[in-house]
Amino acid sequence: MQQFTAAQLKRAAGAIFNAAGAPQDIADFVAGSLVLSNLMGHDSHGVIRVPRYVEQIREGQLKPAARPETVKETPTTATVSGRWGFGQVAARYGAEVAIRKAKEAHVAVVCLVELNHIGRLGEYSAMMAEQGIVGMLVTGGWRPPIAGVAPFGGAGRALGTNPYSFAVPTAKRDMVLVDFATSVLAEGKLQVARAKGTPLPAGVILDKNGNPSTNAEDFYAGGVILPVGGHKGYALSLMADLLGATLPGAEARGHDWNQTGTFMLAIDVEAFRPLAEFTAAVDHRLGEIKDVPPAPGFKEVLIPGEPEMRSKAEREKSGIPLPEATWNAIVATGQKLGLDVNALAGA
Repeated sequence: MQQFTAAQLKRAAGAIFNAAGAPQDIADFVAGSLVLSNLMGHDSHGVIRVPRYVEQIREGQLKPAARPETVKETPTTATVSGRWGFGQVAARYGAEVAIRKAKEAHVAVVCLVELNHIGRLGEYSAMMAEQGIVGMLVTGGWRPPIAGVAPFGGAGRALGTNPYSFAVPTAKRDMVLVDFATSVLAEGKLQVARAKGTPLPAGVILDKNGNPSTNAEDFYAGGVILPVGGHKGYALSLMADLLGATLPGAEARGHDWNQTGTFMLAIDVEAFRPLAEFTAAVDHRLGEIKDVPPAPGFKEVLIPGEPEMRSKAEREKSGIPLPEATWNAIVATGQKLGLDVNALAGA
């Protein structure tokens, strides 16, 4: 493992994206979004993604200079096209539209289409909570071979990892932030295990023959990830697919393998009660939850989002650990673009 500061990784990733054709503001934003995921402890959505994003640029799947636009709207809804640019840029734009409309009309639904990978959903629901908005996001629409999750009872690829995220504003405590894949593990976490050379927990994947495996390589050789919670996770995943992709017609705008879309729901707290009253009540309720005695084997009860905020504080202080395989892949990506990434990062 190597340790890096957030600033080092932002410089390296930003320079790579800029050299690959992204305008500086887009390059810096996407780099910052990836590094924020690392800080939050979600390395699966961090700079490990840099080499693949650059591959997608070379393959013509990702247009690095594209900027999102609203293609259809009403007072409470909008359809946003990411124009096949960086998904993070489209998601930020969509969240900003949702916040504005929710402030004006108390509720808003925004759907994103023509979309690449948007990173960690919690980044955008958190944007809403910071503005006194309750936010909910779901993403779906990947198709095989990229889609790697089996439906409950199946042994073949049909669904993406189709994540959900919710965020609720608070008064003095950290916001409540829920962000989870509907598969047992997000595919990016398989990438992390692969980079580290560590086995997966049992019950995460099946190999191409339908047999349980703990070797991440078996997934990349044609295996599948299982849905979390059996039939319940499968049902949530299917709903994410239908809301995120089918509702806005992403299949009519996508490719055979990528028909992804994202559904954003923004609810203005002030439509129901004063924000200060609501957030104080949320804080009180969280205090009641935190006061529950821990079960054997646990030190405390945690609120959703609390582990991420603790990780952020710790990694801002001590640095972000990266497996050597991940850093070497980033360095090699930079070299292909004529960059000395080690020098850029000061590594």
